[in-house]
Amino acid sequence: MTDVMMQMMLGGQGAGMPAANLPDLLATLAQRDPRMQPLVQQLQARLAARENNAEAVAEEEDTVAVQEPEIVEPLRSMEQGQKLKRLAKTMFVEVQALRSRNDMLADALGACHLCWGDDQSCVYCAGQGSIGAYLIDPQVFNDVIGPATEQVMRRSSFARSQTTNKGETNHAGL
Repeated sequence: MTDVMMQMMLGGQGAGMPAANLPDLLATLAQRDPRMQPLVQQLQARLAARENNAEAVAEEEDTVAVQEPEIVEPLRSMEQGQKLKRLAKTMFVEVQALRSRNDMLADALGACHLCWGDDQSCVYCAGQGSIGAYLIDPQVFNDVIGPATEQVMRRSSFARSQTTNKGETNHAGL
């Protein structure tokens, strides 16, 4: 496609010629280069479909009252941007905290800190890092798992689970 044609299609002035409408430009393009004809036909079909759709929408607007979209003031837009930035920062801090907990638990249980052995394409363990796959750090195990183990050992065998106010089952009473 020539630069002149491109300028004409974009609505600019090309080689002293006035800007032509798109259907005429497409027809001219198809005539000058027969290889472009399939592409031109697709574009013409899309243009026709767009015009038909625009007519249908215009008819619908005539019959149904359409609310005007709310105009967002630049100040409000900036405030929303700031809120999004704060939310992103908060979420990033939370993800880092969760990753840290995940890594600590993986160390305590001897598992891959990335996938826990569930992902064969894992760059760290290739899916071989399930619980007990790596050497367990006894100090981390005692710090993380020890309190839970002690609680289970102290429980009465007749205690029952309790339902929390969130509808979850709490097995702490077992």
